[in-house]
Amino acid sequence: MSKIYFDTTPLIYFLDDEKPFSDKIVNFILNHQGEDNHFLTSSITDTEYLVFPFRMQNFEKIAAYETFLQDFNFQIVEPNRSITKKAAEIRAKYKGIKGMDSIHLATSIYFNCDIFLTNDTQLKQVVEVNVVCVDEL
Repeated sequence: MSKIYFDTTPLIYFLDDEKPFSDKIVNFILNHQGEDNHFLTSSITDTEYLVFPFRMQNFEKIAAYETFLQDFNFQIVEPNRSITKKAAEIRAKYKGIKGMDSIHLATSIYFNCDIFLTNDTQLKQVVEVNVVCVDEL
């Protein structure tokens, strides 16, 4: 069984059909979907992805986001105190990691994820989780 954590960026690529990355995400999801694999993301993904659809009052895009998470059985996890402390530790240990990124990383570590999917190469410096960039797929 593998736990695969999605940073917000791969979800944006998929939902906004940003080529060539969206094709890579589709293939990745189809190759990893199944009972033995679990997809996770944090509830903070809502605060990153939904800003533009809310600003534009694009309720179809908001609905598509919710449907995507449901259709692929994403587990949406909430930050807790252990996660936020680990996020602070990550920011102290690694240079240039932003706050939201550190929460995503800490969440994936807290839930013992096997893969952290992103496209931010700067996050590859974090060794506590296997950071995979969409470019590498």
